[in-house]
Amino acid sequence: MKPILYPAGETEFRNNGLGRLSEATKCLVTEERNGQYELEMQYPITGRHYKEIVEERIIAARHDDSDDIQPFRIYKITRPMNGIVTISARHISYQLSKVAVMPFAANTCAEALSGMISNSVGDCPFSIWTDKLLEASFSVDVPSSFRSLLGGTSGSILDVYGPGEYEWDKFTVKFHTHRGSNQDVMIRYGKNLTDVKKTTDTSNLWTGILPYWAGTDEAEQAILVTLPEKVIYSDMAESFVYRMVVPVDLSSAFQEQPTVEQLRSRAQAYVNANAADGIPASIDVSFVALWQTEEYKDWAPLQKLKLCDTVTVYHKGLGIENKAKIVSVTYDVILERYEKMTIGEVKTNLGDSIRQISEEIKKDVPTSASVSQAISLATNILSGSTGGNIVINTNAKGQPIEILSMNTADIKTATKIIKIDKNGISVSKAGYSGAFTVLLDIDGKLDAAALNGIIDAALIKTGILSDKQSNVTWNMATGAFTGKNVTITNLSATSVSGTTVTGDTVSSGDGYTGSYHVDGATISVRAGIVTGKTDDEEPATTGYTGTYHVDGATVTVQDGIITAVTADPQPEPEPEPETPGGEEGDNS
Repeated sequence: MKPILYPAGETEFRNNGLGRLSEATKCLVTEERNGQYELEMQYPITGRHYKEIVEERIIAARHDDSDDIQPFRIYKITRPMNGIVTISARHISYQLSKVAVMPFAANTCAEALSGMISNSVGDCPFSIWTDKLLEASFSVDVPSSFRSLLGGTSGSILDVYGPGEYEWDKFTVKFHTHRGSNQDVMIRYGKNLTDVKKTTDTSNLWTGILPYWAGTDEAEQAILVTLPEKVIYSDMAESFVYRMVVPVDLSSAFQEQPTVEQLRSRAQAYVNANAADGIPASIDVSFVALWQTEEYKDWAPLQKLKLCDTVTVYHKGLGIENKAKIVSVTYDVILERYEKMTIGEVKTNLGDSIRQISEEIKKDVPTSASVSQAISLATNILSGSTGGNIVINTNAKGQPIEILSMNTADIKTATKIIKIDKNGISVSKAGYSGAFTVLLDIDGKLDAAALNGIIDAALIKTGILSDKQSNVTWNMATGAFTGKNVTITNLSATSVSGTTVTGDTVSSGDGYTGSYHVDGATISVRAGIVTGKTDDEEPATTGYTGTYHVDGATVTVQDGIITAVTADPQPEPEPEPETPGGEEGDNS
């Protein structure tokens, strides 16, 4: 079957799309167990559909001996001078790398997978199926990439509910307990085995783990939870000369500090899923697919092999007789047969394919995937997911709505918080859920009461303090104080100038209340304020305005306030009388 080109938005793949790519000179599909799934095709620039082959469009092709076709989205085109272009495409499931999942929690594998769908953000035409009934706590604490949550990261589906094997079927993701079957097939030298290479590697081998949980308490004191027995060993530990122990951080598996029993249970699940049952080995096998030959056509149903099937490889001279899974296949779409199969362990897995996409961040021109990861990283930092006492909170649209400065690195434990938002700057002494008091509102008004009413006078530097009508002013530079209708109680002064009255019984600055007589009139005074001046036989009037004379001075009063005291003009002194006789008298 020739590969078929489809538009970027195709979802059905039931027709010839934009056309069959019959001029393709080579087309290989490579799939690894829980790893990469890619198509590589070579096509001449003289081909009829050359100009229609562009990035993001889809190539559908067979991937094994069945009639099933799978879609692969074009992500790279290399155009050399020889006129044969190379098209690289990834399975449509890689689109999940560009779907985000919001935080949620689940207790079973089925709940976790369905929760990833219901909490996804962005275009997500995918569905998920699983036959796993395993119960274990699963949580997404920060917005994350959908595909990264499937596997390749700590706390992923494969990590929590593994071991297991993924099958990518168009827009359906299938998580199997066992994807393949145990085939009674032996690949034997001299029969169908043409080449074999076995590689063993103990560089990453371990026989036990030291699990731990690391975190902090409410006082931000470090806490470390380990097991009393320290290590959980695999069943193969006694098969090796010495015990190989590696530390494993299981902090991400728990939202809160776990008990020892919870940590032990999680650690045992990790060992069960990841421990080797011997020295890790890979066997690259080249063989004749006998079910594709005329001679063995009647045996074809018994001989057809697929990814994740278990077979036996036998070569007496090399000492090889291994029963192992098929972990990688390369299928020739043009010739409709397998080009290569790898049996045993492979070094690439789902995590490697995710990290391969992450490497695009290092390129000069970032891709949309790398930009999404960079945004995700920045969001985690700003939202405090990676720690820190400064947090920026956002709304459902991702828009920032407030900045928090806290006395701890966790908003759940912080008791003292300063918040900046659309209302201004406010403070809480009872945590985020407590009442916030606005210190400075958005209009620039400062609430002194919110500052405990304490303002240090040493911090105030000004010219003249005054009320709105300037009835009372105080010049802070000169010390001059003026006011209208000001009442002062218990005034103590060493000098009062300009308004001193010394007649009758009034003395300087004593706040006198009463009356005194001057120039045939009665002056009425209350608390030092002249309230009226009348003839001695007339009733007093209040708020007197005018003048009066006392002790050789004129006192000027305005609305009862003495505004000036000036000395009365002194009469000219009379000339001294002349001495009788004058100068003539000297001659006597």
